[in-house]
Amino acid sequence: MDFRPIGRCNLSCPFCFGPRHETPTMRREEAFRIAATLRQEGVQGVVISGGEPTLLPYLGDLVEELGSPLPDGGSPPKVVLSTNGLASLRVMQRILPGLSWIALPLESADDKEHRELRKGVAPHRERVLGLLREVRKNHGTVGVKLGTVVTRRNVAGAPRVLDLIEDSWLPDVWKVYQMSETNYGADNGNWLSVGDDEFEDVVARCQEAADKRKVALRVYRNSTRTGSYFFIDPDAEVVVIDDGEERRLGNFFDLLQDDGVRPSSLVLPSRNVANFVDTYTHPER
Repeated sequence: MDFRPIGRCNLSCPFCFGPRHETPTMRREEAFRIAATLRQEGVQGVVISGGEPTLLPYLGDLVEELGSPLPDGGSPPKVVLSTNGLASLRVMQRILPGLSWIALPLESADDKEHRELRKGVAPHRERVLGLLREVRKNHGTVGVKLGTVVTRRNVAGAPRVLDLIEDSWLPDVWKVYQMSETNYGADNGNWLSVGDDEFEDVVARCQEAADKRKVALRVYRNSTRTGSYFFIDPDAEVVVIDDGEERRLGNFFDLLQDDGVRPSSLVLPSRNVANFVDTYTHPER
């Protein structure tokens, strides 16, 4: 599940496919009710994203709740935080112990390219690198996924992202995304989107860089987007990807009250599982 309880963000990235920033934030009570349901339903992995989830006043408690031991002794879901990396270390120290993974963004080795894509706070890239170092130094049990969204503006600098990172704090996984034309991405697709052929050229260069540094590369392609995601938005609406487009299905709790409707029936299970497991599994474990 991709749990998006907040649309608000302290960046305004033109390729963002998250909820609109003005969307009201989910109330704490509703978020915890969803968390309890996900645990009860045996969901194996929850990615908390947004918007920017570290702006949630209850994020630390939500992470702790999702990942706490199950009453029957079973394994709780792996909890992943997908963040823009701008939260202070003081805030992150409260959250990191409850995480299985953290997902951080770096769009380009070229400073100008990165600033054009990660808009709103400077120096964003340096803040992300600082958090990456902190996780690697003091939170060794937390896996790190580095994400890079490929657009027309960073086809040159994206394959060189790993050049910014020293060997001792490289990520476990580097995931390269083809930009999706959803929400803000749709608004800006005419000047940002890359075609399949150009994207594959960038992927080939990223693969070469990843092999050189011995980092596992994963690739997200728009052609495999359908059925891969199950989103819960700030208004508790369920969103899936159908024919490459977001489709809103209705309120999460209303759907679960329907006979026979369960989360796994709303996605393509093989794609959904692969999308999570292929990304959030330590390659050497």
